[in-house]
Amino acid sequence: MCAFGGLISIASGFGIVFLLMGAFALWYGWTRDQRPKDHRAPASFRVTPDQIDAGGRTFSKADIHRLILKNGITDKELDVQQWTSNTNVAAGMAQRAKIAQVANSLNVETGGKSYLLAGGMDATTAYGLLHDVSKILGLNIS
Repeated sequence: MCAFGGLISIASGFGIVFLLMGAFALWYGWTRDQRPKDHRAPASFRVTPDQIDAGGRTFSKADIHRLILKNGITDKELDVQQWTSNTNVAAGMAQRAKIAQVANSLNVETGGKSYLLAGGMDATTAYGLLHDVSKILGLNIS
């Protein structure tokens, strides 16, 4: 759009609009964080051998079903491979896969519902956090 606006601006004054739209599109694309909103916000939680305190909620060890690692982009616990023959869809899938690398979260599951403890992590950090929280709570990691 920037190049098109530059070419049209030579011929007419209307091209400046395309130039500005292109500049805005570039700025927006470079500065926007595409991770889910709760993965971009700072979060803190406290773990004791008996409970987890997070976001104003207290999860008792007896009520916790499991700790899970989840991806905020794919919303799946495990990585699922997909394929397509459409190049536009493939480009979108590649972008989602790139963002998904830093959109992992540690969730606590209790009462049939999953609650986010920490998000916006790569896989190594998420697994490390899972290990540390499990160790404090005395839970086995399988």
